[in-house]
Amino acid sequence: MKKVFLLSAVFSSLAFAQSTEERIRQMEEQIRMLQQEIQRLKEEQKKVEETKQETEVLKEELRKLRLEIAIPQLELKTYSGLGPAASKAMFNPRGVSIGGYGELTFVHNSVDARGGAKSIADVQRIILYLGYAFDEKLKFNSELELEHTSTSGSHGTGGGYFKAELAFLDYNFRPEFGVRGGLLLMPVGIINEVHEPPTFPSAERPFFERRILLSTWEEMGLGVYGTIKNLDYRFYITNGLMLKGGGDYNALEPLKTVRQRGARAVADRIGFTGRVDYTLPYNLKVGFSFWTGDVMSKGGSDSQLGLRRGTKLGSMTMISPHLWWQYGGWDVRFVGAFVDVNNARKITDDLQSGADRINKPIPSEQRGYYVQVAYDIFRLFKIDKQELYVFGIYEDFDAHAKVPQGSIKPAGHKLKVYNVGLSYKPHPLVAIKTDYARLNYSPNRQDENEYRLTLGFMF
Repeated sequence: MKKVFLLSAVFSSLAFAQSTEERIRQMEEQIRMLQQEIQRLKEEQKKVEETKQETEVLKEELRKLRLEIAIPQLELKTYSGLGPAASKAMFNPRGVSIGGYGELTFVHNSVDARGGAKSIADVQRIILYLGYAFDEKLKFNSELELEHTSTSGSHGTGGGYFKAELAFLDYNFRPEFGVRGGLLLMPVGIINEVHEPPTFPSAERPFFERRILLSTWEEMGLGVYGTIKNLDYRFYITNGLMLKGGGDYNALEPLKTVRQRGARAVADRIGFTGRVDYTLPYNLKVGFSFWTGDVMSKGGSDSQLGLRRGTKLGSMTMISPHLWWQYGGWDVRFVGAFVDVNNARKITDDLQSGADRINKPIPSEQRGYYVQVAYDIFRLFKIDKQELYVFGIYEDFDAHAKVPQGSIKPAGHKLKVYNVGLSYKPHPLVAIKTDYARLNYSPNRQDENEYRLTLGFMF
């Protein structure tokens, strides 16, 4: 009996031992499987995190892409008669574009900077470009300008104005041919079209471009443009010119009184304007521009001859050759002009009365030129991403080369300008400019020394 009991106990012990080992083995297998499952879940979680990160990156890139399409970054390139900032809308493939520029100036004039004061500090211009690309060919572009911080005469020491300087629709069929219509910049000279402050070295625009070529000058018009190999062209039909009241007359820039600038412009008479540029090797551009058309009476109380508004008084023709070389750190320019005013006697008589017809005439002829030479001296020291231009400008022009018979040439109708200075660009879109200009008038007008500082930018 004892043997049977002992044998039973042995077999039971062996069975129990086998059962325990099996359970341990099963548990180890389960732990191993659980570890594999945990590892798989970790890998999946890692993939989810990576996917999430990739998704966020893609979302950010898409946001930037949408922003870039809507408001593209400014590139230093121009589009058929527009400066870099104004060209932004024309290169945008679709949607809204926003750009602009500003000029903040300080001027000290030895004779008179403004109203007897010799020094002035001025927010000269704050500009906003707004454009919209309907598609890759049809674009709208505009330039909105605020001068002297306010349109209110009670603001500070006198208000400025807010106006549209250009506003047009443009359809580009192909590089060789496009059409545009609306408020257009007249394509005369260089500064009238390319006038953002970092694009020229002097603290202010050359006197010749302002007083003879009427910068900034815009009129309502319609025309064509394009590039055929090395030849660029623009030709527009515009409204004619019209006299303002005699109080708007300035002997230093007498023809500025005839611009209409899209302000309910009388179009009983028309004008024609155009420009041709040919690009030679080393980016040397040579060409000419012109404007020709009729001059009308403003009529009513502003007509000293009692004429109806829109009555033709005479005509004006402006021809301007130019040369522009930008290469290897150089910026060299030559701009000349010859202006002929037909029937200046009648135009003067309609604008002025009494002794002013003799002393404040509209000129029969204007002529002159200026030369600019500028060089980026940072190139000599291999300084990248910044520019420091040293420049000199010489101007020589006569605002009243000829006057109507019986009139007297105003004092100081001849002007020679000697302008030297520096233009520092810490960024291609920003310019800090300082210069000195000597203004030599003749005859019978005091010469002036002008010291200027400008903070300019575009975007």
